[in-house]
Amino acid sequence: MRSRLSIAVAALAVAVATAGTGIASSGPGALMSATDAARASAAPKPSIRKRLIPYSKKRKRQMAAYSKRHYGRYKWRLRNPKLIVIHYAVAGSIGAIYNTFAPNNPDPEFGELPGVCSHYAVGAGGGTVKFVPPSTRCRHVVGLNHVAIGIEHVGFSDSDVLNRPAQLNASLRLSQWLRCRFGIPVEGVIGHNESLSSPYYKELDPRFKGQTHGDFNHASMERYRGELRKLGGC
Repeated sequence: MRSRLSIAVAALAVAVATAGTGIASSGPGALMSATDAARASAAPKPSIRKRLIPYSKKRKRQMAAYSKRHYGRYKWRLRNPKLIVIHYAVAGSIGAIYNTFAPNNPDPEFGELPGVCSHYAVGAGGGTVKFVPPSTRCRHVVGLNHVAIGIEHVGFSDSDVLNRPAQLNASLRLSQWLRCRFGIPVEGVIGHNESLSSPYYKELDPRFKGQTHGDFNHASMERYRGELRKLGGC
């Protein structure tokens, strides 16, 4: 009798926790959904303004074909991301970043499509914008686009971002919310310059192997991750 009562109480707790959240309270995915909700609630969602770039069916097909060439599987969806990659955009405004991502132009070096993009951007004053849902792949880091969410920052160097308190704090809150939402450890928040050392790195195209960028090197990311740890666990 006591075991039945315990089961009933546990079921009621799940139902209460999921009420009004859009999370199903029954079925095989219910407990997993409740876990995801608990992770997300541990880190409050920051203020994020939507400014979605055009991501048509054609661009999705291009992203799937890119994934096939570079990672071996024809996919455009980003499922179970393992990393958050930090970038600076070499741009002075959110608008300039948007204007780079939106047109879906081939990259100038290899002429590959789709065009580059990141999922989020953080402005110099701390405003945060979403360009692409984190359920969709973006080209922002060679060898890791199949497992990584990208965050761009207005600025021209690591120090630009790290020395602007409003921007840095907004970036940290965004990273904390995302990593708690997707179960990514602090060590999974990396700089673009750290991409080649990631255990998730995979690149099948020999032209692209070994390529990375200079933004957010290891020293800068050690400082960033140190600040991120101060926000606590999920």
